[in-house]
Amino acid sequence: MKITLKGKIDENLVKFESDLGYGVAIWGNNKPLLNTSYNIELEIDDFFEWGKNITLEKNHEFSINFINNNMIFKAKVISCEDGGILVLSLGKDIIFIETSDTCVIDSYISFFTTPDNVMLYPIEL
Repeated sequence: MKITLKGKIDENLVKFESDLGYGVAIWGNNKPLLNTSYNIELEIDDFFEWGKNITLEKNHEFSINFINNNMIFKAKVISCEDGGILVLSLGKDIIFIETSDTCVIDSYISFFTTPDNVMLYPIEL
């Protein structure tokens, strides 16, 4: 995923923008350069429970937003792996999350977590 760093909140948290929206996350590398674009790997380290912090979504869209101190993602389920791991399409990127139950392949979901559970790792393409 391509992002642009827009600000630094504290030693670890940064503000970012992407084609899918904007957010706040932990920067997982050396000092970030603000107003610089990076290709990143997005990692979400949280457990999602259906009906609590993950739900089915009627709209077929991808997005990232930061609302009320939560990172909110909308993505498409590609597959359901053993142990409750969901493989998701977030626009052109693939991410993995851990859930409490089974899922419906090709469904769209919305899920949220706090910024300290979202890590950005710059990668070279």
